[in-house]
Amino acid sequence: HSLGGDAISALSSLSLQFAPPPPSPHPPLSVSYCVVMASTGAESEVRGSRGYIDGCFDLMHSGHYNAIRQARMVCDVLVVGVHSDQEIADNKALPVMRQEERYALLEHIKWIDEIVHDVPYSPLLSTLELAKADFCIHGDDMPVNAQGVCAYDEMRDAGKLRIIKRTEGVSTTDLIGRLLTLARQEQRHGAPAFPAAPSEVPRKLDPDEVIDSVFRYRESSEAVGEAQRIIEQMASKYGIVKEDVQQLRYALAQMASSSSSSTSGAGKVCDDEALRTKAPVQLLTSTRRISEFSSARQPKEGDTVVYVCGSFDLFHVGHAQFLKDARALGTFLVVGIHDDVTCSREKGPYFPVMNLNERVLNVCACKWVDEVVIGAPREVTEDLIKTWNIKVVAAGTQHQRFGEGSPESKYAVPSKLGMFQEVVSKWPHLCHDTVVGRIMQDREVYLRRNKDRASREDVYYNNKTSSTPAEC
Repeated sequence: HSLGGDAISALSSLSLQFAPPPPSPHPPLSVSYCVVMASTGAESEVRGSRGYIDGCFDLMHSGHYNAIRQARMVCDVLVVGVHSDQEIADNKALPVMRQEERYALLEHIKWIDEIVHDVPYSPLLSTLELAKADFCIHGDDMPVNAQGVCAYDEMRDAGKLRIIKRTEGVSTTDLIGRLLTLARQEQRHGAPAFPAAPSEVPRKLDPDEVIDSVFRYRESSEAVGEAQRIIEQMASKYGIVKEDVQQLRYALAQMASSSSSSTSGAGKVCDDEALRTKAPVQLLTSTRRISEFSSARQPKEGDTVVYVCGSFDLFHVGHAQFLKDARALGTFLVVGIHDDVTCSREKGPYFPVMNLNERVLNVCACKWVDEVVIGAPREVTEDLIKTWNIKVVAAGTQHQRFGEGSPESKYAVPSKLGMFQEVVSKWPHLCHDTVVGRIMQDREVYLRRNKDRASREDVYYNNKTSSTPAEC
């Protein structure tokens, strides 16, 4: 389901209560309807076309943000509708991120002018009236509701539907698959720090050595899936010739066969290993896409430059609120994002869940961010401070998973210079552990959800036609 404005001084949100729409063939839940004016600094009575886009906005990724960006390009005012937890559960599966977390994150995203809470999964003409919108916008991957029909039939039939291009190579389905895999790996005590990021895999490896290293530390059934992932990862990353890839696959098949004969059932690949952890096509992050997401602002004379850094993996409202609070310490915010290898060394061999390109786009979508340093060093150095004329270096504290670490090494230089400040987290419970825990609690539900959604994605990709460069 498809799925913001210089924000130097954020305006207070304006909440307006509306009565629910009249009964319809597919009535929404009996919940209050709330329109929240996003803090963009724009007047509420903007003239021109008003577009409406809605979604679950669960485990937000660059596909969600790009849909919102594209939608904003086809109207003068963009109204974003977001579904309640119950509405999502009734139509697909319980969302991973809770209702208040999903609602709050949207208030930090650029391109959004207004937000409508608790909208029906299948938008109605009355939904457009509530949002005071002229038309509805959705990607070219139409969802099906609980009744088994296209959720946007009423919009289409009324001539109120505008189509934008789906962002290929990223989806909530593949993120949940990655998190399910992560959960299994973290449950394995004593698992080795096997390279998690493609950039850590050496160019030349003996096939038997690679597969042996996987089988040595994992159950045979799990090892088959892990080894298959590594083979495809290496082939894609380094352009390994077809003959060598076949040799790797043959070695894997031999070892899997040997293992299954010695351990009953061990060679079978269960549902967990069949999980989709990446889309059928690759996310192609171009310089054009980064420029579309970036603010293109530059610090002016007299600006107080604030710097923060981190992985910003699985970007959520806790990250966004921290960036807002950090920016309030100055007038220009620079965010340093660590590369995949740095994240893996600092947080564990199976991190980050999202790669560097994905994380950069997510952070760029936050309206408090003025500039991003891609692949920033872990330690804040004197050279970095001088290059960006940084006046304040900020870091979050009291975070559930990583809040106990000492900042002495990472922030030694800014601390010595008296420019280091701590920002207390307003969402301290949100971290990888929280998200993974939620998925594991309803593991079977998410496994079934992923299987269904993955098959729908396959249909989309198999039926797609060539795109113009502007649509990519």
